[in-house]
Amino acid sequence: MARMSQVDRRLQLVEAAIVVMTRDGVRSATTRAIAGEAGASLSVFHYCFDSKSALLGEVVTTLVERTAAGSRDALAAVEPDGDPVRASLMAFWGHVTSHPDEHQLTYEITQHCLRDPELAEVTREQYERYVEVIAEHLALGLPTAASTEQVRLLARYLAVMIDGLTLDWLVRRDDAGALAVLETVITHVNHLLSETVV
Repeated sequence: MARMSQVDRRLQLVEAAIVVMTRDGVRSATTRAIAGEAGASLSVFHYCFDSKSALLGEVVTTLVERTAAGSRDALAAVEPDGDPVRASLMAFWGHVTSHPDEHQLTYEITQHCLRDPELAEVTREQYERYVEVIAEHLALGLPTAASTEQVRLLARYLAVMIDGLTLDWLVRRDDAGALAVLETVITHVNHLLSETVV
């Protein structure tokens, strides 16, 4: 078997962790189970990750980036007179409905980390990453240059809205209701963006 680089092995272990956590839950995702899923030894796991916090951080980053990739692609395709907020949020929502297990996993990781003070930083970084990604996307839809504080406030507002909407959909699976709420959010965010000034 060809020797894998540490970077490739870390990616393999993160993917294995996502599989194990999605299938069995975060609490059941022991280092032994994750290493087994990846076909790696425990020593390789510990060589790549010095703590469960480091692994969970990588899992969260991977999941966030997967979701963000679709929104970035949608934004790149928006016509000059198009609606970047709609494009980005609809792409995000498409990912939620087509990958519900991954989104459910993000909530489970959040709850798991909130119960363990040693893992609390993973959750803080998770929610800061949400805001960073959304702020990046919002900046493309601003009619004028806005202050960083304004953009981040709107990004956090939108993160809270879509976080709640996603959880509500995961619980109720009401597609029509979720889309109606999403349309309201799009309208409101576009209104807020139109009023944003330097």
